Amino acid sequence: MNGLGRQIEAALLLVGTIVGVGMFGIPFVFARAGFLLAAIELCIVAAAVAVVHLAYAEVALRTDAVHRLPGYVARYMPSLRWVSRLSHLFGLSGALLAYIVLGGFFFGQLLHAFFPVIPSAIGPAAFYLIGMAVVGGSIRLGGLLNGILTIGLVAVTLVLVGMLVPNVSVASLTTWNPALAAVPYGVLLFAMAGMAVIPDARRLLGPKAGRLGRLVLFGTLGAAALYLLFAFGVVGATGAATTPDAISGLAIRFGPEYLLVGGFVAFLAAITSFIGLGIVFESMLSLDFGVRPVAATVLTAAVPAVLYTLGLHDFIRIIGLVGAVAIGLDSIMVLGIHRRAVVQGEREPEFRLRIPAAIRWGLILLFILGMAAELVYFR
Repeated sequence: MNGLGRQIEAALLLVGTIVGVGMFGIPFVFARAGFLLAAIELCIVAAAVAVVHLAYAEVALRTDAVHRLPGYVARYMPSLRWVSRLSHLFGLSGALLAYIVLGGFFFGQLLHAFFPVIPSAIGPAAFYLIGMAVVGGSIRLGGLLNGILTIGLVAVTLVLVGMLVPNVSVASLTTWNPALAAVPYGVLLFAMAGMAVIPDARRLLGPKAGRLGRLVLFGTLGAAALYLLFAFGVVGATGAATTPDAISGLAIRFGPEYLLVGGFVAFLAAITSFIGLGIVFESMLSLDFGVRPVAATVLTAAVPAVLYTLGLHDFIRIIGLVGAVAIGLDSIMVLGIHRRAVVQGEREPEFRLRIPAAIRWGLILLFILGMAAELVYFR
């Protein structure tokens, strides 16, 4: 594959992993906190995540071996390696569960709409089996399918927003509810997170690894722009009646065609991220936990399936807690290992990120306060 092809595949892998089911929780929390206030929060979270993603990209470039976050923490901050392992396991498990919950729901709706004899309840199982079939294949196959599906995801999302624009109400976009300012945080952080596939992006780029920084920045901020556009269309059209999954509220108000288009968007968003993070989960078990490949595949398949079977189906609660707690902890550790890697790294990176101490500590404080607020809110 030529250099341009590698860059496109890496960019699509990153965008496809970031833009997942978290997108469908965003309109609901925007409607609760007020569109204007939540939009400001999205900008703040996007900027913070962009710094973390760039820092993690530099860590990957400064280290000879390719790891997952627990491996990098073990290399640069060994005293926290088990904290990182538990946090990463919790985060990836919760994310895969969220994809099954929402992606499976909409996949079931789509199957039933096109094939009425198929009950919609089969959706989560069918979604899970399709995703695991790809994850159990290869990184190359997963990357190729993820890239194709990501292009479709962005295109169909833009079509859906275009359908909604004539129904947008200015009144729904000028709301402001400071009492619920903490509500969007965990969902936004979950929706913006994409650091898990940055080492894969580095590997895909090969000799073009110097482009990793700009691709990470483009993918992160591009996802934020897509989220803002999506929230504009959904919240502007449904206002206070916005539902936790965003799409069913549109179908109730404007007709079943929105369920079909929106359900297709949700399926693409969920399956692209499920594939990307499923591959990450499997390789993390192999690379950083020393689990044999076959056992790693079995565990990757078993963990989200068991959690779903146990009845953990509250979509907003899942992504809020995973975002604020697991991704918040991971982000703090990335900022810590970045500082160590600058001094202890094994190779010269293709790009360097200088984070002033005030910004580094300010971001750490933001993630700590966000964790506390989310735990208090869901207590």
